[in-house]
Amino acid sequence: MSNKEKKLGDLISELNEQESKLHKVIKTDIPTLDYILGGGIELGSKIQIVAEPSTGKTTIALQVCKNFCRKGYDVLYVDTENSVSEELLDSTGCKCFCNKKGGMDEGNLILIKESEFDVVSEKLDSFICLNRFKLIVIDSLASLVNKCYTNIESTKGVKEITNHNTNYESRPLNLFINKYSTLAKKYNFAILYVNQFRNKIDMKPGGGTTIKAYGNKIVHYDSDIKIIIQKDRVGYREDENGILVSKSTLPYTHNKLILSLEKSNKLLTGISVECYIKFGYGIDESIDKVLSLIRTGKIIKNGKYYTLYENKTIDGFEKLLNEIYTDINNFNNYYYEGDDTVANNINEVEEGDYENALFIVHEE
Repeated sequence: MSNKEKKLGDLISELNEQESKLHKVIKTDIPTLDYILGGGIELGSKIQIVAEPSTGKTTIALQVCKNFCRKGYDVLYVDTENSVSEELLDSTGCKCFCNKKGGMDEGNLILIKESEFDVVSEKLDSFICLNRFKLIVIDSLASLVNKCYTNIESTKGVKEITNHNTNYESRPLNLFINKYSTLAKKYNFAILYVNQFRNKIDMKPGGGTTIKAYGNKIVHYDSDIKIIIQKDRVGYREDENGILVSKSTLPYTHNKLILSLEKSNKLLTGISVECYIKFGYGIDESIDKVLSLIRTGKIIKNGKYYTLYENKTIDGFEKLLNEIYTDINNFNNYYYEGDDTVANNINEVEEGDYENALFIVHEE
C-alpha cells in the first residue's frame, strides 16, 4: 500500500468516526415516542412538538429529560412560561436531577426560567460552552418575547409593539432559531422545541381563521422532526386494580393522545400512534409497553379484537389490559425473552433487565 493510499484510508476512517459520533441516537425509553422518532433523539437534530394547551407537552418533555438524566446525560431546560413547578418536577421524577451542583453519577437537569430572547440566549451560550449537554429543551417558543415587550418605560419600545412586532413575526426568532441550529451541530446536542397552536386570520377575500403553530416558516423548515399531539376527548381513570376505565363519575387520571408525524428526515410522514398520558406523570410506560407489542405484531390486533397468547382473543383494549394485569405471570413468561422474573417496579429494575423487559407493572 502506497503512502497516498494509506493517508486516504486514514482520512476516510476519521470521517466515518466523526459521522458516527455526530449521528448518535439516544432512546427516550418511551416506546411510542421512540417509534415515531425513528429510534430515538439524534444528536444535532431539532425536534418540534406542537399541541393545544393542557395536552401534556411539558410533562412529556420532562419525562424525556428524566430518562436522559438516568442514562448519565446532562440536560438544559428553558421554561419560558414559568409552568414547571416543584410539584411537577416531583411527580415526573425530575426533582432528584434538577440543578444539582455535582457529585452525581447520573445526569444533571439545569432549569432556567426566562422568556426574553437576550437573557435566554446569554444563559444558553454560557452553558453550551461547557460542551456537556446532550439535550436542550425550549418550553415554549410561543412565550419567547423581545426586550421591548418588557421595557415599558421606553417610547421606542411602545412604538415597536404597535408595529406588530410580535415574537413569531419578528427577526429575533429567526436569529434565535438559526443560531442554535448551528450550535446544535457544532456542539453535538439535540434541541426539543415545545410549541403550541394559534389562530391565524387570513386577510385575503374569503379567507377565514386557520389554526397554525406559533412561529414563522423558519421554525417549520428548521425542524428535522415535527410531531403534532392531539388529545382525545374521552378521559380515563384507574380503578382499584390499576385498569383504565372510561366510564366513571370520578375525576379522570389519564387521556389518550394521538401523535402524528408531520415532518421527518428519517421516516415517511403521516404516521400516527396512540399512547396514554397520566396527568402530572407523563406517558404511562406500562401501557406503552403493551401498545409497543401491538405495533410490533407480538399481540395481533384485528379491528377492536386482540389475539393474546395462542388463539386467545380479547374484545377491546380495556379488557386486554385487564387480562394482562390479572394474569401478569403468564403474560411475562410468554412475551419476556430471557429471565422470566417479573419486574414489579421500574425504579428497582437493573439497567440491563429494563432494556430487555417487555412489560413493567407499576406499583405506586
